[in-house]
Amino acid sequence: MNEQEFAALAARGYNRIPLTREVLADLDTPLSTYLKLANGPYSYLFESVHGGEKWGRYSIIGLPCRTVIRIRDREVQVR
Repeated sequence: MNEQEFAALAARGYNRIPLTREVLADLDTPLSTYLKLANGPYSYLFESVHGGEKWGRYSIIGLPCRTVIRIRDREVQVR
């Protein structure tokens, strides 16, 4: 996504636009990268481990957010 695409989505009223970045990091593991970036609550590290070359090569880091969704049993809370 470039700056113009981001601005177009914001102009359409979207107040949360996910951003991604692909990084070549030969000297870091997904966990070491996560520990460097995640300095607040409600961050997470997801790693795909099944599926070999097709699915087992991605790590997703989610950084602190403003809205938290909690689901317990059949109750959903949005904070």
